[in-house]
Amino acid sequence: MLKDVKETAAWERSKGEFSVIEVPAVIVSIETFVNLQKDAEKILGSDGASVLLYEAGKKAGLRWINRFSREWGLKDKNFIEAVQNFYAELGWGRFSVEENNKNELKVKVENSFIARGYGNSKVSVCHFLRGYNAGLTEALKGKHIDAEEVKCAAKGDDCCEFVMKRME
Repeated sequence: MLKDVKETAAWERSKGEFSVIEVPAVIVSIETFVNLQKDAEKILGSDGASVLLYEAGKKAGLRWINRFSREWGLKDKNFIEAVQNFYAELGWGRFSVEENNKNELKVKVENSFIARGYGNSKVSVCHFLRGYNAGLTEALKGKHIDAEEVKCAAKGDDCCEFVMKRME
């Protein structure tokens, strides 16, 4: 049964634990996340940090979408809408999903937490969300998916936009 984030969150203050949908979790600020990303870029280089964050996001997306599917029991558009609302409640941004005639899936994120915290950039910076969306799509479609960020608000675009494509 679908519930709001606040209905699925649980705090065990005496143990110092927090969970969402019974999954242990932590809350970090956008500043902390972005500082982690920027430090990874300094240490690993832009390409290395991009791969690290993409892969971490993809694994997280696969795990969470499977959890949502089991927990909520929703299908198709109702499921997508529930996922969109869940991430908006968490402060990740406003997600919208569309399929185009090239058999690609596009995910637009307005007010991406990464772009919002990162500041101005000459390149796309939402590597974690790129991977996360690839993982979500892979779980939904049952096919190996890769994602590209074709727009990024940190570069001055109106939103962040990710295109998911099947890997051959």
